Amino acid sequence: MKLQLSDLANLQPIKRVVIHSIDWMIYQVTVEIEGKERLLYEDEKPLRFHNMIQIKELMETLKVESYVLRRDNSAYDEMVGQQSTDFKDTFETALPWKQVVPEVH
Repeated sequence: MKLQLSDLANLQPIKRVVIHSIDWMIYQVTVEIEGKERLLYEDEKPLRFHNMIQIKELMETLKVESYVLRRDNSAYDEMVGQQSTDFKDTFETALPWKQVVPEVH
């Protein structure tokens, strides 16, 4: 089942939003739900963004515990003939966007 943009309001608080840097100025978003990352869709197409400001504005009204930016293996690895199965050079960094502190019971 695809995670729709319209579903986000019912999933609050959202544990973690991962912004994937796919290519030069192309981003996609996954949302962590019950320990699994699910890609965000609008209708039948995965949502794509051309800058992170678009994502930030989209998420401003939601309660999110944390945001991270992730870049998977770079295109450079492929250009120099490096097999993607040889190693992972995924880079992930926390974003200092408005966050919700989880409640402790």
